[in-house]
Amino acid sequence: MGTMTQIICRNGLTACCIALLWLASPGHAHAEELTYRGLSKEGKLKGGFVQAELHGSLLSDAADKSLLQGTFGYGFRGGWRWSGWGAFLHVEQNLWLSTELENEVVYGVINVGVGGEYTYANGFVRTSVTAGPSILAFDTVLDKAGTTGFFLDFRPVGLRWTVHERIVLGLDPLTFTIVAPVLSGIPLVNVEFRAAFYMETDF
Repeated sequence: MGTMTQIICRNGLTACCIALLWLASPGHAHAEELTYRGLSKEGKLKGGFVQAELHGSLLSDAADKSLLQGTFGYGFRGGWRWSGWGAFLHVEQNLWLSTELENEVVYGVINVGVGGEYTYANGFVRTSVTAGPSILAFDTVLDKAGTTGFFLDFRPVGLRWTVHERIVLGLDPLTFTIVAPVLSGIPLVNVEFRAAFYMETDF
């Protein structure tokens, strides 16, 4: 099951990347002509927004490589922007590909955070950072579900494409994320190098 899940995640992320490159290509001219409704006259983003995302990480820096070999998951953001600057609430579930017993998917952690962002280049590029609690969502040999630590998510350069006046597709090709649901005893800390794909709309 674990091997099949990895293949699905890898192929899914590859397909998302190809689709976004196609949308950004010169041949896809109508995408360049669209104006996102959330843009001000100066080309700065403004107003409320919500987004849904998928993320995956095949590279990690887990202290125990036999316990965790990769992650994937989904999340939601909602917030408000002022002239390109923005604040938001971020909620996600980060599922883990565990090899502790056999290759299997476990519930991983639930991360809840508050973040800030800056969007520039007429809404095409975004940088964001998020921090908050990380909650263990399953029982391990040493720790119980509900154990809480912290997580930090930094996205240095993300790309965004307007595909409709109210819809933006985005790709964060490299996200640096620290997931640390257990800080006492034997700490459970994982550094993930993710890719994230999302869809956003304004309100």
